[in-house]
Amino acid sequence: MACILLCCVSVLANATDVPIKKGMSFLNARKALIKHGWKPSLLNEMQPVGTAVILKNMGISEAERCTQGVQYCEFNYKKNKECLGVTTTGEEVKDLIIDTWDFKCPQKKLED
Repeated sequence: MACILLCCVSVLANATDVPIKKGMSFLNARKALIKHGWKPSLLNEMQPVGTAVILKNMGISEAERCTQGVQYCEFNYKKNKECLGVTTTGEEVKDLIIDTWDFKCPQKKLED
């Protein structure tokens, strides 16, 4: 029972420390995250394409990947030992909005 309670407290602590909400502009959310101590984190170097190229040129290095077609991008942040994954939707950087987020750490990709 204590373990379950500890897990719930940990999740709630993370949830209250994330100053973003669904539908929020990604650029505003990113500023708020950094202001609250979340640091961009990129475990896997990717060859950027499309929106990811524009993001990288803007100095936004935490993009894990961006899709083409139905556009979404995934971003990773860390604060202390906590991970935060943020997913956005939108076709252009200025139009990216927060869709979802979670506290799972990304898995490091193995080399082929």
